[in-house]
Amino acid sequence: MSVAASSAPGCAVRRLAKPAPVEDNLRLLELALIGVGRETTRAALVLALGLLAFGVSTAQASGEPDIPLECGNRAAFEQQLRQRLGRDAPLSDVQVVITRAPGRAHLRVQLGADVRELDDPSCTELFRAAVVVAVAMLDHEPPPASAAPSSDRAPRSYPRLSLGAGVGVHVGTLPKPVLALELETKALWRHFGAAAAVRYSLPADKTVGDKGVELRALGVAVNGIFRPSPWWEARLGFAAQRLAGSGTGTIAQPGSDSAWAAGPTLGLALLPLQTKRFWAGLGAEGQLNAVRGRFQILHYYRPASEDPYVVYPVPWLAGSAFVRFGLVW
Repeated sequence: MSVAASSAPGCAVRRLAKPAPVEDNLRLLELALIGVGRETTRAALVLALGLLAFGVSTAQASGEPDIPLECGNRAAFEQQLRQRLGRDAPLSDVQVVITRAPGRAHLRVQLGADVRELDDPSCTELFRAAVVVAVAMLDHEPPPASAAPSSDRAPRSYPRLSLGAGVGVHVGTLPKPVLALELETKALWRHFGAAAAVRYSLPADKTVGDKGVELRALGVAVNGIFRPSPWWEARLGFAAQRLAGSGTGTIAQPGSDSAWAAGPTLGLALLPLQTKRFWAGLGAEGQLNAVRGRFQILHYYRPASEDPYVVYPVPWLAGSAFVRFGLVW
């Protein structure tokens, strides 16, 4: 406390205002800082608790299985797929997620770019549906675009053209079973096709006493083809053969002539060997000769007024069996 005095007469002594001590000011500043620190601590505590709660919720969300335990599990899902598709099925490529919401559940099955989604009140029913959907997706999964086509499979573009040859046996049209050769071309679609062939049968003879006839056949055939599978062909068509005959034996004036045999055909072929450019198989075919020629010897121990002697009539039925092989493109 300071006092100012004046020596002048009539002047009163005046007391000046007392300044705040330095210690008091420091104490007030300390209290203010403490208040600010408490507010900052509270804010930091609230922020830390919020981050902790967010982290816990995120961890819980990321830890939830794709298939809830009350609906099923991934191991049971893969086991059922293996029972249906085998052990080599690409199960890791299938993504299955079942999510629940109040009153319903949602299923999402994904294989590559193919996605299927279903909703149902029961998540166990959705689990069963997931197995069915995954089996259908894997069973019809197209080959990867980057995979090269197998050299052991024919290309899928249609029509496919084929040129083949065959060697076999022909019976019925000629007097004896003979070796037959065939050249055939085909145009094939997925389940249907068409074929045309040229066939040659080696000579065979028919003798009556000391006289007879030697016959050979050259024919054509056209067929419609039904293909229930790539390995089987059912054929329905028409075939005709031109038989050329020459007289043999003790004939005074041997001559040559021709006759026709023709009719509908029905056949079946098996093609067990097929690659990208080559195929081989077996085929059999029957023919009903609606047109039947005959060969006869004129005036053979008969008066001219009587009918000529028929040395060989073409039978009603004929058949062929071939081993075939060819190229396809």
